[in-house]
Amino acid sequence: MNRDPFLDDQGQPRRLRGVTIYSGSPLLAGLAAKVGFEVVWIEMEHGPASFERVESLCLAAKANGAVPLVRLPDGERHHVLRALESGGQILVVPMIDTPEQARRLVEYGKFAPIGRRGFNLRTWGVEFGLAGPEAAFAQANERNRIFAQIETAQAVQNLDAICAVEGLDGIFIGPGDLSVSLGHPAQVNHPEVIETALKCMRRAKEAGKYTGVLVAPGALLNAMLEAGVDLVLCGGDVVELAAAWPKLLASVSPK
Repeated sequence: MNRDPFLDDQGQPRRLRGVTIYSGSPLLAGLAAKVGFEVVWIEMEHGPASFERVESLCLAAKANGAVPLVRLPDGERHHVLRALESGGQILVVPMIDTPEQARRLVEYGKFAPIGRRGFNLRTWGVEFGLAGPEAAFAQANERNRIFAQIETAQAVQNLDAICAVEGLDGIFIGPGDLSVSLGHPAQVNHPEVIETALKCMRRAKEAGKYTGVLVAPGALLNAMLEAGVDLVLCGGDVVELAAAWPKLLASVSPK
């Protein structure tokens, strides 16, 4: 996978579709890839995964043909660096509200001359440096994609400045927290939330950035698909089992 994950084998743009693995299960990460999802979302902000488990999840996704995406707990250097070295190819970093925060992500996550990522040739993230340092670092800069998660009114206000950060690959709409910040808690399909998300997406695309969203099927997802969103996370292991298992239990008589 020594290429931009948003390009197909012919070098043409493609939309990446994925599901979230909140359980930290490599088995389910492999299943998601086998089903055909192009991306497997590995959850660290709200999930139990340690970096050791992240590495196992990345390997399970890659072995079955999917791109591993890691959502970090935050944008601290050691989180950005270790997620990449564990094999994460796309990073989504929550609560990025300012261009200064976005610049730090690039500094931590991209090798020179784009950023100041720490020198290391002993991990999956640089394929153990087998191609040599210069090639390994250049390939990592091409292959790895860093997204700032936009999920507050402050981030929306600062969006143009965030998108102007050189080396930042894209923005990712977090509609749950965005709905709270806009005064419509949990109403991700509220007209104002949809309008705000679409405006952010249009502005990001004008700045040459990729765009993404995590949202269940509904009005917001439909609007963003129509507008050409590049990265879509539309389901997950825990949320779908939580819906399916009660129905299964109710279908079997206890007596």
